[in-house]
Amino acid sequence: MVELTLEELTKTIMEMRTQGYLPKALKLADQGLLVAVERKNYPYMLDLYYQKILIYHSLGDTSTMVSLMHEYGAICQKHGSSKNFMHYYLVMSLIYDLVGIREKTVEMTKKSIVYAQELQDLVMLVRCHNNLCYLEVEKGCLKEALQAGLQARAYNEQLSNILPDLATLQDIRINNNLADVYILEGDFNTGQTLLDHTLTSNIIHNHKREKVAALFGYGFLYEKQHRLEEAIGYYKQAIALAQSYGDKQLIKKVMRLLLDVLYQLNWRDEIFDVQRNYIELTEKMNVDHLLQQVMNLEFKRQKEKLEKRAYYDPLTGVFNRYFLDYHLQQWLNRAKTIQFYVGMIVLDIDYFKKFNDRHGHLFGDMALQLVADGLKTFLCEEDVRIIRYGGDEFIVCLKHAQKDYIKTLVQNIHGYLLSLTVKEAQQSYPLKVSMGVCVNNQKNYHYKDLFKQADHCLYQAKENGRANYVIEELL
Repeated sequence: MVELTLEELTKTIMEMRTQGYLPKALKLADQGLLVAVERKNYPYMLDLYYQKILIYHSLGDTSTMVSLMHEYGAICQKHGSSKNFMHYYLVMSLIYDLVGIREKTVEMTKKSIVYAQELQDLVMLVRCHNNLCYLEVEKGCLKEALQAGLQARAYNEQLSNILPDLATLQDIRINNNLADVYILEGDFNTGQTLLDHTLTSNIIHNHKREKVAALFGYGFLYEKQHRLEEAIGYYKQAIALAQSYGDKQLIKKVMRLLLDVLYQLNWRDEIFDVQRNYIELTEKMNVDHLLQQVMNLEFKRQKEKLEKRAYYDPLTGVFNRYFLDYHLQQWLNRAKTIQFYVGMIVLDIDYFKKFNDRHGHLFGDMALQLVADGLKTFLCEEDVRIIRYGGDEFIVCLKHAQKDYIKTLVQNIHGYLLSLTVKEAQQSYPLKVSMGVCVNNQKNYHYKDLFKQADHCLYQAKENGRANYVIEELL
């Protein structure tokens, strides 16, 4: 673990999940998350939270999944990329499915697909379309389910050239869902062939959840063929296997189907036993409490969404004037309390109006997004607030215990921004950025004083020929 980088660790955890080594993968994810938190490495922090949540899903621990989503969602809102939001919506779809809120499950799955298509992420395209296949089956829309399942299979064929082990596991999952489609359509031979493929796979012994799904599929197949006693045998096998790793949601689902068959056969003694076990399981699960957890999570997500609209600039994703006017001084006051130095940067894009006039406003928007994303990426491990002041002007506020650290960081920020280029129609246009910087004296923490001097420095940088920066200490 010590020798592994966070990137290698994340890859190892994904491989262990693929191979079915879930407890070991969970232990590694916990260790990696501690390192990522300590280093304030938000991209890997988000990846490791995502891996943990998927592991708990495979283990059938819905309650822990939901509790982790509070932390994961908060970090995602503040530091998340398109990839992280794609993962977030996928996990939300899994949670909504587990508590039976179908409309939200479909909504979250489709949102995840939009991101996956934008990023051309084959892993997610396979997973999301396969989930959609399952959801359409649940709705009884067999044509749509078949279409989604076949689309998942097509993506998975491409995935097999890149990640063959993962593609093998996904193939099992796709076959399990497509088997349900064919069985409901009355094509029992095709359905059984797909289930046979699952149970004869050389990796199925490491993937209990997928094996439970296949055993459940056989029960469903025989029930539809009116071979009810054989169906009971497979349903019982599915329940026993799910009990071995504690997947209560899946146990409950199969128990309902088992009860339906027992009623058809009028096996009263067994009906009584299964009903009693079903009631005990429901009481242990405390479904109402779990549903309340999910509703609280949804309320928090909507609240954060509204707050983000209030405090964030919709084009660039950084803070806006509202945050500047009502919250920045609080941040500066916290710096005063711990006696950190504060650096305020006021920057803009040189000749921005010419960008717009020559290339159009959409090109100008791309330039603004590039600056904002560049600042967020370069400063991801710093205690910083990035604000779009208006037009092409940004304010960056930094705090640190050492004044020289801030001055060096300013120089590096400027160099990094000058390395960025806006790309359009196979052409690259370098960005030119001017900056004015004011570093305080550990006495004055007033926003207006810091801004006034930093703004004055910006005009000096412009007069000095642009594409440079001027830094002064607050008197």
